Amino acid sequence: MALFHKILIANRGEIAVRVLKTAQKLGIKTVSVYAADDEQSLHVCMADEAIQLEGNTLQETYLNQEKLIELALQYEADAIHPGYGFLSENAAFAEKVEQAGLIFIGATPEQIRLMGEKIQAINFVKELGLPVIPSATGAVSDILNHRNKLEFPLLVKASGGGGGKGMEVVHELAHLPLALQQAQRQAQQYFGNGELFVEKYLAHARHIEVQLLGDGKGNVVHLFERECSIQRRYQKLVEEAPASSINQGLKDKLYQTALKIAEAIQYRGAGTIEFLVDQEFNFYFLEMNTRLQVEHPVTESITGLDLVEWQIRMAAGENFVLEQDAISANGHAIELRICAEDPQADFKPTSGLVKDIHASEESRWDSFLSDGALLSPNYDSMVGKLVVHGKDRSHTVEKMQKAVEHLHVSGLKTNQEFLHQLISHADFVSNSIHTKWVEDHLEEIMEMIKHEKQELKVAELMAAYLLHHFFRPSNQHSIWNKLGFWRQQKSFHIQINKHFYDVEVFVQLQAIGMVLHGKCYELNNYQFNGSKIEFEINNQDIATFISEEEKATHVQLKSKNYALRSNHVLSQVTLNKAESDDAMGSTNKVVADLFGKVVEVLVKPGDVLQKGQNLLVIESMKSEFTIQSPVDAVVKNIHVTKGKIVQDKELLVDFES
Repeated sequence: MALFHKILIANRGEIAVRVLKTAQKLGIKTVSVYAADDEQSLHVCMADEAIQLEGNTLQETYLNQEKLIELALQYEADAIHPGYGFLSENAAFAEKVEQAGLIFIGATPEQIRLMGEKIQAINFVKELGLPVIPSATGAVSDILNHRNKLEFPLLVKASGGGGGKGMEVVHELAHLPLALQQAQRQAQQYFGNGELFVEKYLAHARHIEVQLLGDGKGNVVHLFERECSIQRRYQKLVEEAPASSINQGLKDKLYQTALKIAEAIQYRGAGTIEFLVDQEFNFYFLEMNTRLQVEHPVTESITGLDLVEWQIRMAAGENFVLEQDAISANGHAIELRICAEDPQADFKPTSGLVKDIHASEESRWDSFLSDGALLSPNYDSMVGKLVVHGKDRSHTVEKMQKAVEHLHVSGLKTNQEFLHQLISHADFVSNSIHTKWVEDHLEEIMEMIKHEKQELKVAELMAAYLLHHFFRPSNQHSIWNKLGFWRQQKSFHIQINKHFYDVEVFVQLQAIGMVLHGKCYELNNYQFNGSKIEFEINNQDIATFISEEEKATHVQLKSKNYALRSNHVLSQVTLNKAESDDAMGSTNKVVADLFGKVVEVLVKPGDVLQKGQNLLVIESMKSEFTIQSPVDAVVKNIHVTKGKIVQDKELLVDFES
């Protein structure tokens, strides 16, 4: 049977790029759609045809079901691929696509509807005789009526959603009413369904999921399992396959359970059954995702199968030729989610101009960003996925530690340094982890980052700075370099962060000599590749990345960023001055320290506040952030209202003087 002639991709970001690549490999033409702020995304320039969606909101653009179907018909597409997120698990959209005579590349509307609503899915699985977590369901009042029968701690969840929205752990009864109200508000806002359920909270569980492929005719195979236990606020950070934390006997039980569920609904396409495994290795059904998962690349790495290709083949009605015994898992794979967020500022989302991107050739880098692209603040904060494959887990962990050191996304603050520290932690290396591990160790990880940054690798940073400014071929950064300045100048006074260092430099026949704190260093085999500078210093291999930002040279070394300045670089001559105390700002007003939409205003003029009291809630990149009062004060004016879009540094609230 012939595959499709043309596919419209109803999504954005790296998943749109991912689908494009497979479609092009199969000789299928592609149509991309994009909002105005995504014009520079790779999925726009890569597609055979790209259509801008009119409008400023998600409802007007990527979630405009009628418009997407209309465009698919207008541009003579045979099918629509929804990617993940957005409309991928929207049963009504899948139904409309099929009613329009198009193919929906994914599960059937009935399957999406059955498994997409958590309470309904749990009841279905329970009827199959499979283990589920004890829970209670309903509206806020329904759950509170059963509060005396509940076992704490509890996990409050939104019935109709995922991604951590509307989820909160409650340790005692007194905190339950507020948690339910907050969860219901988020559930209604994000999913249009305010129904909730609470379940027994498994504090130190493992999150294990089984990947499935089905042809919609009762034939289903599993592609082994993944572990996704490294999470923060229920958002996955690190995924790996296979799960080396559980034995083969338990794996087989998970496979059979997942297959039983999928076979019972004659599942079509790629899907995932997610489980929680407790400390006694009891397992419980968590949910089914009737779509491709963000973490699918680790499964592709160990099986050699292209999951998007199989999605397309199943949707096109090809005969199912995969045999379970013929599918094998080889080696180990790990994926890191690189997000535009600042861990030092409570993981607040960031945006900006992407100046330069480098990824190791030994890794897989899935992203929609290119050099010079402007990252919009209006979407999820994930900018790319870094994936490595090795012979076993220990080898793959070591390989990933190197790969993340060799990743560079300049112009944006990301969680790269945080992830590097996380995967270098002894507990992760030994696989002593669980779903609460990150939150339990967050303070420790942040302290380790701070400590390591204070332990400066001065020689390596100096070497990178000097190579960049005074030894780079055709260097345009310093006019003195073009005049042969370094041939006369042998002494340099360089600032790293707030510390000054003196270094002596001398040129040898095949190397550069450097004297720092009385110790000699020899630089050899230095190579320049755009922003990347690799060199040997005293026979140790070093890789660094350079970017010019804020009138300083930023050097990335082992995923950490340092600002270097000197009077020997023309653009930095005037910078060695003390900063004014006025830069600290005033405490009689509160300004936004991130972009986003105001979702709650919690105070009014005249309110008497205590330091740390909540003022308002801002949603940014699909996360909510509570803004608090920096001092004891009385509210004078509130400059924003619920629903207002605010920019970074915009005035929110001011106080009586």
